[in-house]
Amino acid sequence: MEQNNGKFRLRLNLFDGIVLIVALAVGAYLLWNAFKPAPSTPSGQPTVSSTTVRYTIRFQRMMEGTGSLIEPGDALVDTIKNYKLGNVVSVEIVPAQSQILDHDSREYVLADVPGYEDALVTVESTCTDSNDTILLDGGYTLRVGATAYIRGEGYMGSGPIISIEREEQA
Repeated sequence: MEQNNGKFRLRLNLFDGIVLIVALAVGAYLLWNAFKPAPSTPSGQPTVSSTTVRYTIRFQRMMEGTGSLIEPGDALVDTIKNYKLGNVVSVEIVPAQSQILDHDSREYVLADVPGYEDALVTVESTCTDSNDTILLDGGYTLRVGATAYIRGEGYMGSGPIISIEREEQA
């Protein structure tokens, strides 16, 4: 018996050829990405600075007397993702109000909600301020009108952020 050691011939059908070309293209792309130089920062990049910000949150519809639990110096935390939100600077208790429909004049009017109060809580925190967003040091993105869900020492509340004041840099 004779052994047949002929020349090695690679026979590829159309599908094998396409798979081989795609695999080589992916490998070339990965090598190119691994060895390309790092991009330089463009001059149009937004400026980012670290500063102090004061913002006010309206805790809505708290039971009467609950607002007195909030005291200056309290550290506030986001209840959803546990972001640090800063420290309370001041608290103002106001009557809770809601819009109701006045059937006689067919207009919405503000009316007091009995048994409830709103707390206007001013908070101070350090943040990273770019032209587009304000990012608190805890990681929370600050926006006027966004509803914040907050936990303090012995209380929880939610409500919109109603104002933001950026501290001027020297």
